Amino acid sequence: MTRISTGLLAIISWLGLLYLQSFPLFWLFISLFSLIAAYEYFSISLPSDGKTFRHLLIPIAMLPPLTAWFQRVDLIFFSFIVAIMVLASLTVVKASQLRNPFDYLLRASFGAMYTGLFGAHFILLMAAPDGAVWLLFLTAITAASDTGAYFTGKTFGRHKLCPSVSPGKTVEGFIGGLLCGTTCATLVGAYFMDSADILLLACGAIFLSALGVVGDLVESLLKRSAGVKDSGSILPGHGGILDRIDSLLLTAPILYYLVLFNLLG
Repeated sequence: MTRISTGLLAIISWLGLLYLQSFPLFWLFISLFSLIAAYEYFSISLPSDGKTFRHLLIPIAMLPPLTAWFQRVDLIFFSFIVAIMVLASLTVVKASQLRNPFDYLLRASFGAMYTGLFGAHFILLMAAPDGAVWLLFLTAITAASDTGAYFTGKTFGRHKLCPSVSPGKTVEGFIGGLLCGTTCATLVGAYFMDSADILLLACGAIFLSALGVVGDLVESLLKRSAGVKDSGSILPGHGGILDRIDSLLLTAPILYYLVLFNLLG
């Protein structure tokens, strides 16, 4: 019941945010989520000798989401470059206090990209024409894919998809997730987008659904390497923020550029 209650509250809050289509409120919401995601990432990914500097890494990773207020992709990438430069400088200065400085720099840089740069693309999507509808399209892909993969895998799952990273995922569940995600997202697109090309939307949904599985596996790889079950405990019954948005962190940037270049009709 805790898991169900938390999930329903999260869905209602997210759909309400999309319905309001308030850019300042959405920017604040995503910035807060990026902040929590960055904290979770650095908490589980850094070696013990690097945790001393965590309070410096989180604001550095937050530069892209904060810059997204200006709704300019060039400024976001510029802020990300600045973040990497600052991280490199910090690592060089603190190298004598770190067991493996280069490994520390790689983990910190990936965190800035994963939670900061990728997270900022949610805000760019909202700022795009029909941004709320595209975010609803992406939400339909993710929710339906997860649900379809779970029930299909439980019922028909026989062949492991990637046992070394996530033993519970199966090929049958993956296929079921693709079918459910594509169908649900295409219906959402057909209903909310009068001039949409249904075939292009379906192709985009298939690609994004598959990419979402990769995003889920990336976070599973991160947790397995750190020896933790969940990224956090802020969501009762669901774990941390990263546990909920792992798929979206990879699919949101791709969807933004598909929309930007008008590749989905």
